[in-house]
Amino acid sequence: MKEKRFVLLGILLAAIGMLLKDSEMSLWDYSLMLVFGHTIWIQSSIGYNILPGRKTNIFFGWGHHLPIHDPIKILGVQWVKDFHIWEPDGKVVQQKISEDIEEGHFPYFSYECKKEGTYRLASYVPTGYYSIYLDKNDNWHHYVKPLDTLDQEKEVKKMLISLKYWEWTKAIMTVGKPDDNALKPVGQEMEIMLDKNPVEYRSGDTVHFTVLKDGKPLTEPGGSFYAQDQGHSPGFDDFVYDAVPLNEDGTGSFEITRPAVWYLKVHWGYPAPKEYEDKCWIFGYMVSLTFEVDTDAGVKNPSYNL
Repeated sequence: MKEKRFVLLGILLAAIGMLLKDSEMSLWDYSLMLVFGHTIWIQSSIGYNILPGRKTNIFFGWGHHLPIHDPIKILGVQWVKDFHIWEPDGKVVQQKISEDIEEGHFPYFSYECKKEGTYRLASYVPTGYYSIYLDKNDNWHHYVKPLDTLDQEKEVKKMLISLKYWEWTKAIMTVGKPDDNALKPVGQEMEIMLDKNPVEYRSGDTVHFTVLKDGKPLTEPGGSFYAQDQGHSPGFDDFVYDAVPLNEDGTGSFEITRPAVWYLKVHWGYPAPKEYEDKCWIFGYMVSLTFEVDTDAGVKNPSYNL
């Protein structure tokens, strides 16, 4: 059954790929193609608005299905090399992802929330190449090297997508009393900035955000955003807000439909420069943010001692 679903998905993606590649593609189309690639996000086991003194486990979601999808060993070894925590007092803690992970386990680390205030957690996926193609025997392949290392005439029947990617992720976590650290960028090449500390949001509020590229609002066309509350759906990229174009000034907005942990991501892409045409089709940039929206009652003390 799993193989059948994969084949059907491949047929659908191939049809989209042929339509896009063989027609005049808009910049928004390039952004749409990035949907096929995995996205990384940061998870905290006890949420993102936490009482002082509690311990949480930090780990990564990776893929298309919330809350985790592919918590595989290779994530810590091949994709995510390190992780940074900006503590409320300005101290930056660097965590290395261990390569000594047992088979079947996923990389995580425990963190005790001793300091009161707002934390920013951030990581990234090192730049690389990613392609999906159909071979001469009608089998799908995921290829993580430049196209000029692949014998396309011999191996490839149809190329679905090919990109060079850049990817960053961030989460905002508040312990006890919030502060204005949520409004300070951590300096990622591409970064999502909210209009307020997430502890101030409630169901029915509108989230206003700005996407920064190299520290300035992303004003180039072709960006789109996706958002959903974790618990809305475990389906494949089943977003509440799906592929919504960014405004010309790099901003976007959406309404919070319910209290939950929210996941927001932005895709932006454009045709690969001429010197990269033999290596990939597009340059793709992806950035994500996770944060928590509480109920009106706020964070409650647990009835048990952890």
